[in-house]
Amino acid sequence: MNAERGARVVVGVDRSPQGLAALRAAAAQAARRGAPLHAVRVEALWSDSDTKQIDAAFKDAFGGVPGGLTVLRSIQPPPVASALAEYADGPEDLLVIGSSGRGLWHALWSGSVPLACIRKARCELLVVPPPPLARELRGRRRWRRRQPDLWSRFEHETAANRG
Repeated sequence: MNAERGARVVVGVDRSPQGLAALRAAAAQAARRGAPLHAVRVEALWSDSDTKQIDAAFKDAFGGVPGGLTVLRSIQPPPVASALAEYADGPEDLLVIGSSGRGLWHALWSGSVPLACIRKARCELLVVPPPPLARELRGRRRWRRRQPDLWSRFEHETAANRG
C-alpha cells in the first residue's frame, strides 16, 4: 500500500447491466472526488482484447471515456473478490461493484462477489444495485409461463408416438 498515492476509485468492469451500472456510479464518484478511476477487469488468461473489453464497457455505458476523467485500466488474476479487494488496498480508496440483485439464496449457492468484498475490503465499498431493466429481464427468465399451445402440441406429439 502506497500512502502517498492519494484516493482512488476502483471499479470491477464487465459488460453486464449490473457492471455498467457500477461503472456509471464509479465514474460519478471519481468526478465528485476528483480522483482517478481505476477500471479493473479480472481474467485468468488475459490478452490485449481484455483491455478492449474495458473500453467497450465505457462505450456501452457512456459512448466512450467521459471527458475530464482520468481512467487507468488494469487486468488482475482471479478470484474476483480477492483481486478487487487487494487492488483497492488503501483506506482512502473507494471500491465500486455491481450486485446481481438475486438475493441471499443465490449467494449461498453460487457465491457472491459483493459479500466476499465486504469481508475482504479495507476501504469504502459501494455496492450498486442492478438497474430496473436487469431485474425485469431476470424475472422473466426465472418464471416462464407455460404456453398452452406449445404444451398441447407436446402432448399431441407424445400421444401420436405411443400409438
